[in-house]
Amino acid sequence: MASTATATAVPGPRLNRTIDYRISLTLAFIALLFGAYGVLRVLVFKDHGALTSYVPWGLWVGVYVFLVWLEVGMILTYFLLRRFMQIEGLRLLAPVAMLAAISALLGALFVIGMDLGHPFRFWKAYLQPNFGSLMSWMIWLHTLYLVILTAELFAYFRGKNYVDRWKIYLNFLTYISIPIGVLLIAVIGGLFGVVAARPFWNASVLPLMFFIASLVAGLGLLTLLHLLFSPTRGTPQYKATAIQMARVFLAAIIIGLIASLANGLVIAYPNVPAHAEGLKLVLFGPYWWTIWIVHLGIGVLVPLLLLSFWRTRLLAIGAASICYLIGFTMVPVNIIIPGLAYPMPTMEGIKEAFYHSKLTFDYTPMFMEWQVVVFAVGISLLVFTVGYRFIVEPYLREHH
Repeated sequence: MASTATATAVPGPRLNRTIDYRISLTLAFIALLFGAYGVLRVLVFKDHGALTSYVPWGLWVGVYVFLVWLEVGMILTYFLLRRFMQIEGLRLLAPVAMLAAISALLGALFVIGMDLGHPFRFWKAYLQPNFGSLMSWMIWLHTLYLVILTAELFAYFRGKNYVDRWKIYLNFLTYISIPIGVLLIAVIGGLFGVVAARPFWNASVLPLMFFIASLVAGLGLLTLLHLLFSPTRGTPQYKATAIQMARVFLAAIIIGLIASLANGLVIAYPNVPAHAEGLKLVLFGPYWWTIWIVHLGIGVLVPLLLLSFWRTRLLAIGAASICYLIGFTMVPVNIIIPGLAYPMPTMEGIKEAFYHSKLTFDYTPMFMEWQVVVFAVGISLLVFTVGYRFIVEPYLREHH
């Protein structure tokens, strides 16, 4: 009777997701078709949208950073929750997390490849690397991270017996992937932090801020993946795990908010023009709504309320995760673009010195730039959909 009541209260796991597979596959192909023309313009016509000589990094770099935060943060938080906090309900979610990380990683590599002036010259980073450049380190670490995640996912593709037989090697790969992920985030944060010509970025704290942002964003995605794909669904453990993750997620959001406020106050209090101008653009510039409404409103305030008053309700936990991820998309964009969209105090007259469509500090992403982003999302969705159908689903079915 008790088991029947539990099954009634919480639906059982859906190990056969044929309908989901078809819907996701359709959405992935729609995204790829929608974004194909934008990719064509980049590859054939060398069109980079609204990017200018003064604002050479825009939407694509922001999306790249966001996806890297997700891919690394999700694996790090899974490791922390599973190994250190001993949340047993996450044990079988490992292949889902691995697949989601690989999907985000491939989308990130694609969108940053489109941002390069000559994407087909990527091989030079491997055959002619300059290890004095943080960008070279970023490429090599990303490749190594992809190889490790793919090797781990391959074990799940081989099945439960293979995973059990190679468990010691998989644990070794997991422990290796943690410092590589941390180093990757630090390198990407350092890539911006070492740019002395951009005072808004030039701070030793930026790699740490990127690391905190990665953990919170990754935890939000991991919580959502548990709610949608956990094989423990239908058991008391499923809801108990979700509530445990919600508590950690709430604390992580608060810590991330405090860290962001502290960083903003450090910039604002001295009011040094070269540093403060970027912050003013974020808070009161033409896209003020992205920080106040999208990020702080939808992405912070709504999840805080949901997780504070309804953290035992699965629907509220899922809504909080979705809202946070939506709001968090604005964070890397609001770090990158404002850091470029104003001249240094010593070069204020450069805005009036020359007039050209590519010599302006005003940047608004063009439609084709959004098309490229949608194409990258289509790649990630396609990889996750096919991978779940042919790797994760058969593996989870072995446990039931």
